[in-house]
Amino acid sequence: MRKKYFILGPLVLLFQSSSLFALELRLPGEPASVQVPAVTAAAADVNQLTADYREIYSALEVYSEAAYAAAQNSPEYIEASAYGQYLRVRLENIAALIKRETGAEYELPAGDARGANAVSLKVLSELIDVFDFNGVLGVREAESRGVLIKQGYCQINYVKGNVPYLVQQDSFLKKGEVILTFDDGPGPLTEEVSAAMKEAGAPSVFFVLGSKLGESGKARIKKAADDGHAVAVHGYNHATEAGKPFTALSTDETLRQLTGVAAGIKAATGKKAAFFRPPYGVISPEALKAITSDLELTPVGWTIDTLDWSTKDPEQLYQNTIAMIKQRGKGIVLLHDIHPQSRTAAARLVKWLAANGYTVVSPDRMTKAFKGE
Repeated sequence: MRKKYFILGPLVLLFQSSSLFALELRLPGEPASVQVPAVTAAAADVNQLTADYREIYSALEVYSEAAYAAAQNSPEYIEASAYGQYLRVRLENIAALIKRETGAEYELPAGDARGANAVSLKVLSELIDVFDFNGVLGVREAESRGVLIKQGYCQINYVKGNVPYLVQQDSFLKKGEVILTFDDGPGPLTEEVSAAMKEAGAPSVFFVLGSKLGESGKARIKKAADDGHAVAVHGYNHATEAGKPFTALSTDETLRQLTGVAAGIKAATGKKAAFFRPPYGVISPEALKAITSDLELTPVGWTIDTLDWSTKDPEQLYQNTIAMIKQRGKGIVLLHDIHPQSRTAAARLVKWLAANGYTVVSPDRMTKAFKGE
């Protein structure tokens, strides 16, 4: 069995405390209510945190393997990929708490996971609560064939538990054409990824989180925009503070959140955001249609998911990615600019694409396809 490590993505607040209170702030890219610590957080139980880490890591291994084994856009892939992304964020949150208490980075000892193919009832219950993939189909069961958003471009399919999932098509791309996208930044690696893509003549899309648009984040996305890339809307907290997808919010609240993120992008880059990607690919057709009409954002899914959140090995990621591209022959590629292995693999990938007859095309091709131009 191949050895797998997991790199951790954006922080998501997964707990509530009486030490938190709401302040009304209206900063670009931030929602109206921001949770601000009033006092120093209580010391955490490191033993319990490490036990939780092992338990979640074990489940993440299971869903990572399942995502790799499943056909992309199949119900099995959608469920495993969403679970894996969520658990990866949970692990980072726990690792940050451990570092706060011990002052050291936490690494899981070899062979110290809960056990092979083990998903505890506790973790499974949490996942079901967040995504409800195991829910019972309701009145929309007849819509399981999908809700068309734009012919030949994308639609919403109702998958396991009646969860609405954005299915992207890439028929507007010719064989050998690729669009590169990066999620969940900006972070410390964003500028390096941006520069590597610019050097290779590979205009990309960076889907950013409003929660990361502090002063350093704004500087990073300005650099990406100056490098010729598109800076686009992903969410504020990767959907909700608790890591749930946008289906946990009303359409009005979703619009409010995304309007703030779009404003933050415009303030930092001087350019209007043109694209939106829902976290996990989960979004209701009502919300997506409102986003495209009210915010004038082109929806973007993906047709090649590198699953870069699931491995620390850049060589493995690179080989997996080029294999997927060879198999499909073209596509919209999903990566994350927050992972060291993704930074390394992406820099190699663009050189491989150029050497093997592929072309990284402008993201504007998606806007034209969505508008039917």
